[in-house]
Amino acid sequence: MPELPEVEFAARCLRRWMEGRTIERASAPDTRIFRGSSRDAFEKELSGRTLQGIDRRGKYLLLSFDDDVGMLSHLGMTGKWLRRSPDDPPPDHARATLSLEGDDLVVYDDQRLFGRIAIHRASELLKLPVIRKLGPDPLLDGLDPERLHEKLQRTARTVKVAIMDQAVIAGLGNVQATEALFRAQIHPARVAKTLSLAEVKDLVRAIDEAIEHTLEWTGGDEIKYVEEPGSENPFLVYQRAGEACPRCGNELQQIVLGGRSSVFCPHCQPLE
Repeated sequence: MPELPEVEFAARCLRRWMEGRTIERASAPDTRIFRGSSRDAFEKELSGRTLQGIDRRGKYLLLSFDDDVGMLSHLGMTGKWLRRSPDDPPPDHARATLSLEGDDLVVYDDQRLFGRIAIHRASELLKLPVIRKLGPDPLLDGLDPERLHEKLQRTARTVKVAIMDQAVIAGLGNVQATEALFRAQIHPARVAKTLSLAEVKDLVRAIDEAIEHTLEWTGGDEIKYVEEPGSENPFLVYQRAGEACPRCGNELQQIVLGGRSSVFCPHCQPLE
């Protein structure tokens, strides 16, 4: 499932493929990825437009074109942007296609259709309610341990659930939260307000390390999510319940918090 690092990877790819280039034609079948907007707006507004820049905020991609045309893209659970040539077979779950000058195709592929594409004015993208309500982005803004500690002091939720709240930290999901808590040696079921400032400082460092590790693993022009069949698992503990802890050798365990699985080491991450 795409989280901050995977969406950052998508942003870097789209910049490399599209920035300064003109879309000759935008086309798409009518699916629910256009909820809150429309396929007609996608096809009409993007055809003939030139990409001027791409921002990323948390898990959102914000594309700005000439003539104040903008596009918001959220990858949902299985979405990804792919580059293809006209002679290539289309991806299995192609939902939208941008045909660029020079014959390159940029295709949005999304098996489960939880992703979203919406057309807005480019000048309004950063003012959209879904963007304005986001918390700090670890890559763009950095995380202030004291401010994060203050936020966590005000919630009775578990720390795992709290840091996945996009209003607390933009971009973290199940993978990055699981990995960061393991690196910081904090049990995912700890009540967030019980963390000391020193522990939050360790958590901030661990979040940065987990994101950087994932970005180092991604590369090339196409990403394969860890949940996809046959994909490599580059993570320390995510999806490794029952295996040996890479730090102490004890068996990793799994619990469910907020409806999401969370792998942890009961020895390295004691529930205090």
